[in-house]
Amino acid sequence: MAAALLLCVSGPALAGVMIQGVPSWLRGAATRSMEAVWGEIDPQRDEAMRLAVVRLVATRLFEGYEVESASLEGQDLVLRLKAKSRTEWEIEAGLPSLPLPLSEWIKEDWENAREAIWQRIKDLPLEALNWADSSLRMEIAGILRETLPGWQSSLVVRIDGGHSILKVGLAPEQPLILAVRPRSTSISLPSLIHSEVKEDLLTGLSPLIGLPVSWVARHEKQVAGWASVLLSDESFVESLKVELKVSVKPQPVTDLSVQLESLRYTIWAWVAGYAGTSDRFPEAGLHLGRKAQVFPGWDIELYGEALLYLNDWELESRLGFRWSQWDRVWLGVERSWPDEASWWRVWLDGPVHSPYAWFRGSEDGELNFGVGYRLNENLSIELYYDGRDENSSSVRLVGNL
Repeated sequence: MAAALLLCVSGPALAGVMIQGVPSWLRGAATRSMEAVWGEIDPQRDEAMRLAVVRLVATRLFEGYEVESASLEGQDLVLRLKAKSRTEWEIEAGLPSLPLPLSEWIKEDWENAREAIWQRIKDLPLEALNWADSSLRMEIAGILRETLPGWQSSLVVRIDGGHSILKVGLAPEQPLILAVRPRSTSISLPSLIHSEVKEDLLTGLSPLIGLPVSWVARHEKQVAGWASVLLSDESFVESLKVELKVSVKPQPVTDLSVQLESLRYTIWAWVAGYAGTSDRFPEAGLHLGRKAQVFPGWDIELYGEALLYLNDWELESRLGFRWSQWDRVWLGVERSWPDEASWWRVWLDGPVHSPYAWFRGSEDGELNFGVGYRLNENLSIELYYDGRDENSSSVRLVGNL
């Protein structure tokens, strides 16, 4: 009856509430609950009676805790709670079944999450879950956002042999990875290798499909390393001394870019056709080079080229030397036959879906160049110029083999 009388007031008290003795993540919920009660107690009533009501209500509100002390500091209520008993907590994970190396990554992330969760609940009485379950779910969701982004938790508590076991199940959240789109580029290896690279990556990285984008983004560097390991098993990687550079852009359709460059050899093959000129006919070409690095960042290459004109089967051959201190930029000199002319040469290469150019100039002042765009790994289109032709300008379509 006294409690009921004390709660019948004309207005709330302008005072604060401070809760002690509960975990910090639970303090906000406990404070809000007690503020609602304290604001309804008539501040004109006797202090002892007001505190007695606080003790009574707190005992019922905060199951698993007892009131150790209740006091006033000025107008503010200070309520100190104490757990009635200690609960021995264990934490289990309901992890999804994933193949290596994904299973190792998620176990490592889970261990970080498990330790953080245990730190939160180690002093929490089991009975407190009757009023603290919502706060606990929010706290664990926050931990998973940091340690296992993209995974949604489900909580189940059971008692087993005197231990309270909290099982945290994990389910993927949208957005998910729906497909992996590998792309490979190279300025030293033939395009025929790219189809093999794509097939290996599509097969090897298929376990990524269905996983949360944000979790894969957390392991972006590890995914790139995984892709490198998959490709390093290919025989051409060792025989041609291929250096792999892999970058990953996690999104629903995940882009995976691979740059393959041989440290020892350059191998190109192509066929080309011309439009807009009667002086040029379809051709097939082959470039073979042997590379070395004389200084760090300074590459040199001795190369030979053969160009077969398919209208009369005439063969043009070239022998040259080129060097580079810059990525995708080469300078060189070459000798060609049967015209027995010397040429200087510049290559400004570009990756797929980007422009590129090459220039040749002879000792007699003749100019030959192409400015083009790589449509994909196998096809390019060029504006072609050769000052030796009557129709010097044309459009050239190049198929890289």
